[in-house]
Amino acid sequence: MTEKLLQFIWQYKLFDASQSFTNTDGEPIQIIKSGNFNTNAGPDFLSARIKINDTLWIGNIELHLKSSDWIKHKHQHNKDYANIILHVVYENDIDLHHLFKTNFTTLELKSYLPLTIIERYHDLSYNVRFIPCENFILHIDSLTINQQLDRVLAERLAQKTQHIHNLLERYNFNWQEVFYIELARAFGLHINQTAFEQLALQTPLKLFAKHKNQLLQIEAILFGQAGFLGDYFDENYPLALQNEYTHLKKLYSLKPIEKHLWKFLRLRPANFPTLRIAQFAQLLHSANHLFSKILEATNIKEVISYFQVSTSLYWQTHYSFKEEAEPKNKTLGKTFIHLLLINVIIPSLYIYGKQQGKTEYCDKALDWLRQLPAEKNSILAKWNAYNLIASNAAESQALLQLKKEYCDQKRCLECSIGYSILKPK
Repeated sequence: MTEKLLQFIWQYKLFDASQSFTNTDGEPIQIIKSGNFNTNAGPDFLSARIKINDTLWIGNIELHLKSSDWIKHKHQHNKDYANIILHVVYENDIDLHHLFKTNFTTLELKSYLPLTIIERYHDLSYNVRFIPCENFILHIDSLTINQQLDRVLAERLAQKTQHIHNLLERYNFNWQEVFYIELARAFGLHINQTAFEQLALQTPLKLFAKHKNQLLQIEAILFGQAGFLGDYFDENYPLALQNEYTHLKKLYSLKPIEKHLWKFLRLRPANFPTLRIAQFAQLLHSANHLFSKILEATNIKEVISYFQVSTSLYWQTHYSFKEEAEPKNKTLGKTFIHLLLINVIIPSLYIYGKQQGKTEYCDKALDWLRQLPAEKNSILAKWNAYNLIASNAAESQALLQLKKEYCDQKRCLECSIGYSILKPK
């Protein structure tokens, strides 16, 4: 038993509230209203109603595992607990009423609780299975599971948009600039995410406006700012980049980031940061006012078409400077574009709708997420064993969120599935 479980049991009345209760003084107690759970400082439950003998009491309720926790937490010295009408404990180990002449009575709940709740909670809390409810989830109805997945999907979108919201405040709600930074961040995937973000922060979007029609200058700015143009080169293309950047660096007082921030180790060549920068340059060159276009887009295929960009000729035979490779068209792949949609485009569209009070953008974002195929990874593959097979990206995102934020954290008491398991049948 934990205090959190005791609060959960009391909040959702996971016991027979109609049964006859007796306080520690032997008086009959009727629970009329168990109170409103308090998430702030002070008593656990507010505005409760109970009847002791024939007297109606209205006030607050405090819960503890043991009566002595009242002293341990020094509630006797805190006036926030002056309006307590009932002290609910799992075990009454001391007599507070006689010790402090308290105005409240104590209810020991231990003997009134179904044993199955405690046994199941123990099973959920103390196992090392893929998900705590592995032994129960196949028996949970689909409505309960879908309700939880809808809830965690909303939470995942909120988490993804928090970084966007922070940037919006920093850049005075300049959506184009913030979208550009978020997009750059996503081009780095997980390994080079921070380096790409630093590159965008050091290189404002407005800098490219004057060079919109000159791909070489856009590449020079990006590769120079990324720290890749400080080496010795003998090929014409990187030499041309160096010459352009030398001029532009002086013109705009540019300061590059450190080259060592970029990671190549254990990356597939297609994900080398040099190639991703070349593709990002092409995107900046080909797409004007990209975020505005996304807002105006009527379907997801239209958005995908904006990102189907390749690279300049040099990068058709290179993944990095100096090392030549077999010729290949380096167009952004479908999977990568889908990741951009999931991690940047859809969250940006969603938070824009929230910020502007325009639900049509939020609805469009969710609709696009449902149109994308489900991601494929080891976590989602393991969910399949429980008949939870994602059919689209919205469902796969929800399952990933459920695993990371609930199952891995053993937050079963905050999960609809956990509630369904613990609730007496």
